[in-house]
Amino acid sequence: MDTIDMLKQELLAVCRVVVHQGLADAFAHVSARVPGAESMLFMPGKSPVLVTAEDLFIVGLDQPVEQSSMHQAIYRTRSDVKAVVHTHPPRAIALSVLGDTIHPIHNNSVMFCQGVPLYDTPGRVGGSEKGNEIASVLGLCNAILLRGHGLITVAGNLRDACLLAIYLEETARMCIEVAPLGRAREIPNELAIEFNHQFFDDQSNQRAWDHFKHQAGVA
Repeated sequence: MDTIDMLKQELLAVCRVVVHQGLADAFAHVSARVPGAESMLFMPGKSPVLVTAEDLFIVGLDQPVEQSSMHQAIYRTRSDVKAVVHTHPPRAIALSVLGDTIHPIHNNSVMFCQGVPLYDTPGRVGGSEKGNEIASVLGLCNAILLRGHGLITVAGNLRDACLLAIYLEETARMCIEVAPLGRAREIPNELAIEFNHQFFDDQSNQRAWDHFKHQAGVA
């Protein structure tokens, strides 16, 4: 299987997992940088649960395509990013409309020790102007909340970008559940950074990825 075919299979796996985990509605989208090229593998305007390998296509980072602008802007800005996941999970959206975000409060949220900024402009996020704004607000972080809209996670591969989306929504759920009792205590930044290296490593991520794929019925 060549590189593009492998990317396609991994992207489809992400599509199935985010739907199974309740992170995505019919309008989520996922992309992957094409190795050694100024382009990305992308999906059509189609529910992620219905996307097939034949639907996926390659688009240049400066080529206008529906829904692609913020993906392209992030890839242009961040050479380290190889995958982008955009979903609409309800609890992350709930925090965003409160003007809030998540913080490192448990093991699976120390991955966000760099912070999760909030893009505070509601509405659609299409077009190069908004794409560039989102990439700028994201900065060097691995996730961003979009006010009333959802989240974006970025990583060096599709697996890790998907796991970050799962862990972000998990953390948002915890923040909301404990809110009636008080504000969740944050893990100090120096410990969060240390724990991030311990918990978000290749071996742990592969174990988690195999688990979530199996749950979603992905080989």
